[in-house]
Amino acid sequence: MNRKNRFVIAIALSLVLVLIAAGTWAAPKFQGTVPSVPQQVPLLPNIGGECLEQVDMGTAIFMRQATGCIVLVELVEDPAGSYVPTPDGMAFIGDTFKVTADSKDTIIQVCYAYPPEFESKSAKIHRLNEEVTPNEWVEVPGAVIANGTICVSSTEGVFALIGNP
Repeated sequence: MNRKNRFVIAIALSLVLVLIAAGTWAAPKFQGTVPSVPQQVPLLPNIGGECLEQVDMGTAIFMRQATGCIVLVELVEDPAGSYVPTPDGMAFIGDTFKVTADSKDTIIQVCYAYPPEFESKSAKIHRLNEEVTPNEWVEVPGAVIANGTICVSSTEGVFALIGNP
């Protein structure tokens, strides 16, 4: 084989490989190696924007109990820095969430996961009282502990699971 034939074969082979590669990227019926992004991510630090009946944040579930709806649930990364620290001798045991409803009167059921080690720390659901200065964490009365959860009913606000360290 002479040099010219080898060159033509190399060019033809290169064109075939380029066409195969372009076809692989452009073929919509083939998924490829990168998985598609799910339409709804189950755990987000900020979920909302529409009228929600129930929001599952992984460590806590928020459900409306009567009229109205939940509009937004936000994970608070640093509750002591963003709001106020826990009462003396206590610590944040679970995640902290800010819940916004369409009406200040909407009753929301707040349920946190409550394994046995949380019970030994006397962990309770607290709501940030923003009507007093300085703000303070207040235990929400009427907690029901059953089936590995602790649940309370309240209006919108900032909720945290607080107990002994």
